[in-house]
Amino acid sequence: MAEEWRISRSSRVCSASGVPIEPDEPYFSALVEDGDAFLRRDFSRAAWPEIDKGGFFSYWKNKGWSGNAAARRQPIDFGRILAFFDELAGAEEPHRRLFRYVAALILARRRILRLDSAVKTPEGDRLELFDRRDSRTIEITAPEADPAQIRDIQERLNELFDIDEDDAGEA
Repeated sequence: MAEEWRISRSSRVCSASGVPIEPDEPYFSALVEDGDAFLRRDFSRAAWPEIDKGGFFSYWKNKGWSGNAAARRQPIDFGRILAFFDELAGAEEPHRRLFRYVAALILARRRILRLDSAVKTPEGDRLELFDRRDSRTIEITAPEADPAQIRDIQERLNELFDIDEDDAGEA
């Protein structure tokens, strides 16, 4: 079951041309839904204009990575995580609901969304989150999942959004 949620880190290779993406070169990443899995595809800046974006769940521009191992780490782009969280609103599929729930936990831990309450209900844990962007309360009920599934989803989100384990904390 856990394998269906595997999302890879940046391949640093253009999915369209197969050409390696050079360090410090901006590139684009896209999230594609494949059954119950989300797959990441990277594209060079040169290939991007020709790519049909209609089949993407979401996509974003990356600033590139430093070829210098001692270079300072890039800050986490929580805007991408918020966009992913927003895209999953209203999802009925259990895997999408679980991704949204864990994204909410990460965003609440980083105080991007404010956790107002967490209540156990017969349907599952229900979170009430306050979104400062538009001053609204969001309610999320966790789909049925065991702790290992929750950890697996957190790892997949960390990989997808290039979040260091130290930066993510526990969901």
